[in-house]
Amino acid sequence: MKLSELIENYIAHKRSLGMVFGSQAVILRAFAKAQGKVKLTDVSPDGVRRFLDGDGRVTAFWSAKHRTLKGFYEFALNRHHVDHIPLPPHRPSPPEDFVPYIYTTQDMQRLLRAVPLRHRRVWKLEPHTLRTLLLLLYGTGLRIGEAVRLTLADFDVEAHLLTIRRTKFFKTRLVPLGTGVFEVLRRYVEEQWPTRRPSTRTPLLGTRLAKPVSQQQAEITFRKIREAAGVSRPTPARYQPRLHDFRQHADSPIMPTTWGREWPRGAWLVSKSRHNQRPSRKANSLSSGRNRAGLTPSGVVRESAFSFKRMSAWRYICVVCTDSCPSQSAITERSTPW
Repeated sequence: MKLSELIENYIAHKRSLGMVFGSQAVILRAFAKAQGKVKLTDVSPDGVRRFLDGDGRVTAFWSAKHRTLKGFYEFALNRHHVDHIPLPPHRPSPPEDFVPYIYTTQDMQRLLRAVPLRHRRVWKLEPHTLRTLLLLLYGTGLRIGEAVRLTLADFDVEAHLLTIRRTKFFKTRLVPLGTGVFEVLRRYVEEQWPTRRPSTRTPLLGTRLAKPVSQQQAEITFRKIREAAGVSRPTPARYQPRLHDFRQHADSPIMPTTWGREWPRGAWLVSKSRHNQRPSRKANSLSSGRNRAGLTPSGVVRESAFSFKRMSAWRYICVVCTDSCPSQSAITERSTPW
């Protein structure tokens, strides 16, 4: 059997089990293209190693390719298409743990000032859309993919909520909005979609052609804005600040207090536990409504998680009121109003 044929069968098998299998399918098809139109048994260990090594640097992507190919060849071995797995017997040392970039309020101010200055007419992503996207990510901690998939129907104006669908773990969740972020979104919708009604077909964030913003568009445009704003790591590094790093900025409730930054006004750290443990009794009592003296009636319970290393996520349970935090006001106090 040809390599490409078995790869397509393997992808179809994985998806029939309910898996999305998106990035793995990209890796496997790239592997088939690199090997050419050959039979599965004609793939040599040297060809597999060249595909794994790429440009020679050992990165997390190297491990992802190795893991994907190992699963594919185990699938082929169990069905007697091959009699051995042509993967290297020894894996190189993994790279150092990736540390996300922590955005400061000064970084955010420089980014917002650079948005209209760096804009070009040929860009499909307009300044007011990019500005709204940055403030949305900073104020809510959404993933970039979740933000660009939002529709007008997901924005509840009356309840000040965002409905996040098709998340990383195939679940739907509600995200409460502070006053500052809500006003940004409300004004943006009035400007971008003045005559549109809430619909699942109308994107919340749109281009100048009234099309949904793609993740690739957002990342490429942000890289140009970041370079123009001079926001970068202090030392030469391969990984520069990304849109995804907004999930772990210093003022976000998903960050621990050990970074030396204060939590937003109205937020209290109730308890912390491993991701496979239950919250404490105090946390449960707070979330159920008892012992909530001093909280406003609009108080809500938010559970968030952050992780710098795989399998080491802590869960922080906070009681956060829906008022905007001082950091949000400080960001746009001089550069742009909420």
